[in-house]
Amino acid sequence: MARASGGRLLADRYQLTDRRRGGTAEARDLRSGAPVLLDAVPLPELVTPFDQLADEPPPAKGADAEAGGDDAAGLALSHAAFAAQAVADHPRLSQVFQVFAEDGYLWVAGEWVAGVPLAQVLEAGPLTPYRAAELAYDLSSGLGAVHRAGLVHGNLTPATVTVCEDGTALVGGLVVSAAQEALCGGPGTAESGAGVPTALWSPARVRARDARAVIVGAVPERWAPEQLGIVGGVGVPVGPGADAWALGVLLYRVVTGAPPFPERDPDRLFDAVRTGARPDTAQTGLLRPLIDRLLDQDPARRPTLPQVRAALRQLLQRAPEPLEEPTPFTVLSTPLLPSSARPAVAPFTGARLPAQREPSEAAERHHHAAPRRGSVLLGPLLVGAIILGVVGAMALIALFEH
Repeated sequence: MARASGGRLLADRYQLTDRRRGGTAEARDLRSGAPVLLDAVPLPELVTPFDQLADEPPPAKGADAEAGGDDAAGLALSHAAFAAQAVADHPRLSQVFQVFAEDGYLWVAGEWVAGVPLAQVLEAGPLTPYRAAELAYDLSSGLGAVHRAGLVHGNLTPATVTVCEDGTALVGGLVVSAAQEALCGGPGTAESGAGVPTALWSPARVRARDARAVIVGAVPERWAPEQLGIVGGVGVPVGPGADAWALGVLLYRVVTGAPPFPERDPDRLFDAVRTGARPDTAQTGLLRPLIDRLLDQDPARRPTLPQVRAALRQLLQRAPEPLEEPTPFTVLSTPLLPSSARPAVAPFTGARLPAQREPSEAAERHHHAAPRRGSVLLGPLLVGAIILGVVGAMALIALFEH
């Protein structure tokens, strides 16, 4: 293993630091000098693809290693590279720069952004329904770009969502999900993508689901009913509705501080989802109608992302101005850049903060950002100030005339 002063060197390019962001490692790109984030996906020898189809997956354009047809590591690399390039750049999706396999891991090098994982934000407690709606609006925008590319994201969790310094949200984890799904195998694995294969259930897919339980774990956002194989007593394909389910689980978690289904115990989680157990959504407040629809057992009855965005926009447009005390929000900094080169960090107050970006980039991101809570009192206050100014001026004139 090549090494460089200061930390381990990967792909002769990325020098690891001793800093981490959640489960992601920070590193320096020695070619550009810029900071990056590295995700690692274990490539266990015991997990091999089941029931492979004869067709090869689409070639991984630009992959940094050759992807072997039936080799687990090669297949995961092929799927990951394909997912990284299939989705167009989007301001609400974390960018991926490179995917490579090294020392038994598949590594995903992505952009470093000033922010913290949503999981870390939630350690301070749940968020208000309005703040949760702002984040969900951003996430639904990013997921929409994934769906337009013909993929399922399959990995929307508090760990893959970054809350940026300006209050907006980015969703990552797409490429990691693609690699994990490829490792699970099953019919349809020859189709490169990030979601569970769309083939109907079969013994091979049941085995693939069992492998997925080991690789993914008991994360409620990643186990929609169709991903377990039981919807109305029959198996159905997995499509964009699985991401709608994940968004519903995430929204519930954000506003209550806990997931709607058991976590960390696969058996309890799977039993709850299979039996159609309905979580108590009364405590989700204004988001309850939307969350109830997103957590429908039947993916065909869940709202589409455009419908989700319409509901969130309607909620945010009638939101009052936040009156609560500011919540401390410290953005993770990085030792890779001098303090003078780092973007200024403003305290997080529960409402969107102006981003300090180049004008063109700021305009692009604003177009995709959640509708901000309008300053409904700004107009009347300005009019009142003008009227008071005119009355004061007239009074002064009258005083001098007398």
